Amino acid sequence: MRWLWPFLLLSALGQGWEVGVHGLGPAPTLFLRLSGEVGEGPRVSYALAPYLREGEGGVSLERLYLAVGEGEWGLLLGRFPLTLGEGRLLPYTWNTLGPAGGEEGVWGGALTWYGPLRLRLGYAWERGGFVEAAWPEVRVWWEKEGGGMAGSVRLGEVVAYGEGRFRGTSPSALVGASLALGEGMVTLEGTYPWGGALGVVWPLEGLRLAGTLGYGAGWGASLALEGERFWVRVGRVAGMWAWGLAIRGEF
Repeated sequence: MRWLWPFLLLSALGQGWEVGVHGLGPAPTLFLRLSGEVGEGPRVSYALAPYLREGEGGVSLERLYLAVGEGEWGLLLGRFPLTLGEGRLLPYTWNTLGPAGGEEGVWGGALTWYGPLRLRLGYAWERGGFVEAAWPEVRVWWEKEGGGMAGSVRLGEVVAYGEGRFRGTSPSALVGASLALGEGMVTLEGTYPWGGALGVVWPLEGLRLAGTLGYGAGWGASLALEGERFWVRVGRVAGMWAWGLAIRGEF
């Protein structure tokens, strides 16, 4: 795999990079995230992030997959993200948080049929086989140890959404609603096991300001300011203050 790094680094520098620092507590992590795509028919998509923390480092491979499409069929092979979940505010990702602060996908493959519905059959080494069927507003999935259903519906100016999951004997659920207020948005979510969050997004001149206040295993709050070329975030996660900043660009 080492022969691949120089090629990906050179290609990513021409498409997009992000350099920054983030951390929980007093030991920050320095990172350089590089991402891009190669090819126009069959294509290779990738995101990798070399990082350094307390004198030790490595490379977080967040995604690296080959995507091939022909008519109503699509194939993914490699390390790709799982996108199940409807939550906007509370943790909903099925991916792993990497040491560089990004989400690392799963190794495996997935075959997708784009017909009257989207039907995906896949296998991930970390989770086993999975099946996903999706309509415009409803999605169901099944995997070795569980499954679930998720959906959303527009009710005037409000978008309501929810999901229910089970894995083994541990059920979970989430319901939420987002309301557009002019150019901004307010979102409210509740979960089982019990938790809740309130989030506000408001555009500024060329910027995006987002704030979240939530309660689950413990209270948490975050504030983010994002522009086209940078982002800054600060918040309290798992009882510790987390912060980060990054600059984006391309050559």
